[in-house]
Amino acid sequence: LNDDLIEFKPKTKVSVGAIAPKMYNPILDLQKEQLRVLDIGNSYTDDSTHYLPTIVTASGVDVSNMCLYKAVRGGASYKHWYDIYHDQDTASYGISRVVGGLTADISGTAAVGNGEKFRNTLKNNEWDLIIIHQVSTYAPYFDRWEDNNNAGYLSKLIRLLRKNQPKAVIGFLLVHSYWSGYSGNTEKSSLQRWKLIAESAMKLRANYGIDFIIPYGTAIQNLRASSLNNEYDLTADGTHCANGLADYTAACAYFQALFAPRYGVNILGNTARITVSPTETYPSSDISVTDENAPTAQKAAF
Repeated sequence: LNDDLIEFKPKTKVSVGAIAPKMYNPILDLQKEQLRVLDIGNSYTDDSTHYLPTIVTASGVDVSNMCLYKAVRGGASYKHWYDIYHDQDTASYGISRVVGGLTADISGTAAVGNGEKFRNTLKNNEWDLIIIHQVSTYAPYFDRWEDNNNAGYLSKLIRLLRKNQPKAVIGFLLVHSYWSGYSGNTEKSSLQRWKLIAESAMKLRANYGIDFIIPYGTAIQNLRASSLNNEYDLTADGTHCANGLADYTAACAYFQALFAPRYGVNILGNTARITVSPTETYPSSDISVTDENAPTAQKAAF
């Protein structure tokens, strides 16, 4: 990212453990006249979409014929969304529009133990793309995603989505890794943890045919490989992306994956800039997006 090309080549081939996908996933048509996207996740969805409206506006594209909605529950795993649907979860959640001119029916109550809004969102709309991701605690550990506990329920959630949205493409959000010094980082390395997250995405693709992936976590790892990284790996609190440059890079990756191929306008040269104040747990990670550092963030995403 500092004018030198660095290639990551794994020492050993990753075994995906699959002969054929366990499900049929339709081919995503990003060029269809109207496009409706639903991102089902947690605070990492907030990280990756924080500055997306600003970037979309700066790109100059007309998004009146599409929409992106997000369903967010803090700390949500696959199982938590399955439980929300069945009125069995123990935390609140919310559903809102991120960007776009099309509207969706998200009526109903969203509260602890009440999944009405989530059910209505799935039942009362025709989504073209539904994006999911695993909670950061278990994101590196694909082998646990089918367990019958908080680390699992992948197949059950997919079947639930398929039941309500049989024509939708299932996509995936590849999240970023923790700060190397964070107590919850069992790998003690942001790079090593990201490698496991990326390998889990490879295994998901091979086992489920989920091939639309927004790799914003890889964009963050690219940014960490530049001179812009700091002692906290650009995290706000050891886990979440910091305001400013880190969230901006995540949103750049989101734009490049979803909007660039639809509208033919890539992230390179986008004029969106963000001014932030140091307010978070690690205030040195709150870095404003300027004319000087924006190109590196965009290259990290591209």
